[in-house]
Amino acid sequence: MNNQDTPLVSVIVPSYNYEKYIEAALKSIYEQTYDQLELVVIDDNSKDNSCHIINELISSEIYLERFKNRLKFLSHDQNQGAHNSINEGIRASQGKYVTILNADDLFEPNRITQLVKHLSASNSDFVFSRIKVIDGEGNDISTVSDQAINFINTQNSIEKFPSIGWSLIPHNTAISTGNMLFSREIFDKLNGFRNLKYCHDWDFALRCLLLSEPLFVESTYYYYRLHGSNTFLTLNDVVDKEVKTVLGSYFKSCRKKNVLNKLAPSPQNWSEQFFEILKDSSIINYWYYSRTIANFFLQLRQNQIDYKDTK
Repeated sequence: MNNQDTPLVSVIVPSYNYEKYIEAALKSIYEQTYDQLELVVIDDNSKDNSCHIINELISSEIYLERFKNRLKFLSHDQNQGAHNSINEGIRASQGKYVTILNADDLFEPNRITQLVKHLSASNSDFVFSRIKVIDGEGNDISTVSDQAINFINTQNSIEKFPSIGWSLIPHNTAISTGNMLFSREIFDKLNGFRNLKYCHDWDFALRCLLLSEPLFVESTYYYYRLHGSNTFLTLNDVVDKEVKTVLGSYFKSCRKKNVLNKLAPSPQNWSEQFFEILKDSSIINYWYYSRTIANFFLQLRQNQIDYKDTK
């Protein structure tokens, strides 16, 4: 690729109490084969040594040279949540494309090169890749841990659906916020990530899906780390409500025909096949739920919460 083919990509790193992993995460960005990168790290009031490690790295001569001084470090005096950190980091960045790296995960060196290559050759606005699951020491546990195998099987299910977008309806086949690269344009249209503790990544992917068909790239990996401090392991109590919020919102948009992507799963695009696939995926009840007064108030409440975030 020459400079004309390499638009600026902003990498946003939300950090919170991951002093054990943050250096490796930043190093995996530093080692990207893609040249035109901007790095924005935002710490959400970590209580450990994360900020010191981040400051030392991004102020070093080799990092300043690698990123051509396109480095920012933002920090919060109070914890504001992952979605807020991500939104703030993206709005402080300049790239045509945006990707996120969670502070405990890793990029494969060719990742951004591969994702931009596929995205630039398409009409899509967002892309995700295969994942490998690693443990706290960086060992590949994709075929060992039950939770890891579940993630791998989730991605293997993509081939069973008639489109990539369809695979995102029963579950988040992108797996993580860090496994998506998207255009700034679609981020701005969606007004960022919503205030959800567990499902903000899946919600963002589904709202993207209403506007643009995703790409799934198998020529690079996102290294997703499983360890005792993973956020999703502590949020089981909010998951059920958030799944209703996410699918209730998506299906509500479908019923209102607010669907610009001609491949997005909806009755207007897929006719009777839409309901057949929903029944096979065991999520037809969420379609029925989206028509209820309970969903109306659930979405109203979520919109009020999201509106407060923008004030």
